Parts: sequence; C-alpha cells; structure tokens
Amino acid sequence: MSTLLRLQTIFRDVLDDDELVLTEEFSQADSEDWDSVATVQIALAVEENFGVNLPTQLVGNLTSVRQLLDHLPE
Repeated sequence: MSTLLRLQTIFRDVLDDDELVLTEEFSQADSEDWDSVATVQIALAVEENFGVNLPTQLVGNLTSVRQLLDHLPE
C-alpha cells in the first residue's frame, strides 16, 4: 500500500469521512473537520502506523498532507 493510501486510511478514520479521497495537495482548508484536535489525532496515528516520531514543530504547524509526506519514508 502506498504512503498516500495509508495516510488516506488515517484521515478517513480521524475525520470520520469514509469517502474522503486524499491528494498530496489536501490541506486543513479542505475539511471543516480538520481542527487542532484532529491534527493531534492524525499525528499520533501517523507515528503509530509508520513507526516514526514526527517533530513537535511539524505537528504544531501541520496543515497539509504534503508536510506529512515530506517526513515519511516512501
């Protein structure tokens, strides 16, 4: 499964939207449900599912899928 598809599964779960189609350009502005709590939930799920530790500064400023992709192995 590609990194983007793995992220899509996480975002669908956190944002409670089974029909969400995630793209590299998807951002917080594209979802009414992506708030600060969702950001923390996304970050925690990414860390658990990918076995990585995201930088605190990234999590605090996370607003796009591109930012995550830049910090994840392909």
